[in-house]
Amino acid sequence: MKLLSEALTLSVDAVTVSPNDRFDIAGVYGFGRGLFTREPIKGSDTSYPKLHRLHAGDVVLSRLKAFEGAIAVIPPHLDGWFLSPEFPTFSIDADVAEPAYLQHLFRWPGFWELLRGESKGVGARRERVSAQRVLSIKVPLPDRDAQQLIVEKLDGLHETREHCVQETERAGSLVKELHDAIFRRVQAPEVPVGRVAALQRRPVTVTSDTHYKQIGVRSFGKGIFHKEAVTADELGNKKVFEIHPGELVLSNVFAWEGAIALAGENEKGMIGSHRFMTYAPIDDQADMGYLRYFLLSDEGLRMIQKASPGAAGRNRTLGIKAFERTSVPLPSDVDDQRRIAKQLDQAYQALSGMEQRNKEVDSLYQAALNEAFGASVAA
Repeated sequence: MKLLSEALTLSVDAVTVSPNDRFDIAGVYGFGRGLFTREPIKGSDTSYPKLHRLHAGDVVLSRLKAFEGAIAVIPPHLDGWFLSPEFPTFSIDADVAEPAYLQHLFRWPGFWELLRGESKGVGARRERVSAQRVLSIKVPLPDRDAQQLIVEKLDGLHETREHCVQETERAGSLVKELHDAIFRRVQAPEVPVGRVAALQRRPVTVTSDTHYKQIGVRSFGKGIFHKEAVTADELGNKKVFEIHPGELVLSNVFAWEGAIALAGENEKGMIGSHRFMTYAPIDDQADMGYLRYFLLSDEGLRMIQKASPGAAGRNRTLGIKAFERTSVPLPSDVDDQRRIAKQLDQAYQALSGMEQRNKEVDSLYQAALNEAFGASVAA
């Protein structure tokens, strides 16, 4: 373990801001994810008298977000870009440290913990971390040959992880395009939701000797999740209702941002608060899977948002009557609806498989980081 000051030296290129000058602005992600670009600004757009110019191969730190791993080696394509004085920069002593080694170190959650130790307070109220405090941290810093061996091992895993993430992002864009295109092509009469689906309210009478499993619905079409089981005392006077498989479930406060799901067998016997609106088909006129996918399309979400009045985003509540008046394109043959829902099920299941693969690859990379750096810190 050595002081980070043995590898890094504070090296700030502060440039005086002139009102008519143009500055390409960067940013630093948290959690070791590197840098990103922002929109350029004019000198007149900032109150800072000086900005810090970035140089490829140096290290940049966010003083405000250091505790969550906002530190990175500057890549070549951001050479000459700028950040505010909240982002000190450091040069790397090439005789002591490999830039690639440090970049992997900065991606290691154990290093973020060391940074958290230098930042007092909780969450957004944490103190800024000064450059000197960062340089005083002790980190695993073996000789250059050992660093190169670690880099060779970690580079391959990280490249695989990045490739998987990029492929998944591309696939996600294609699935979203398919999703919206399907409903743009649907040629069917528009029918009010309330004519083909009925609101279900099955009140649950809670008893003191029973634990109740509650559901929640994630935004952005991410489905249902399960909360911890609670007792009658913990529920208090909250009104709760049964959830049945096969029913459409909407969060009345977050439906506008895609908190719309389909209950499955895993939700059988669970409960939801009055905030969750559940719908079942009337006379088998509508497939709830089809209806869910339509409501999660761009066109469907616009309709949901229109039926969810409110001034601020987080105060928008879906009105039952307004929702039931919403018209949706509905093929008269329910088998056609099911065919469309199945097609999208298959696409999203494939995407989910890619996301699961990403988690597994990331776990391998995190394990390799722990193996490379963890033993030194534990010692």
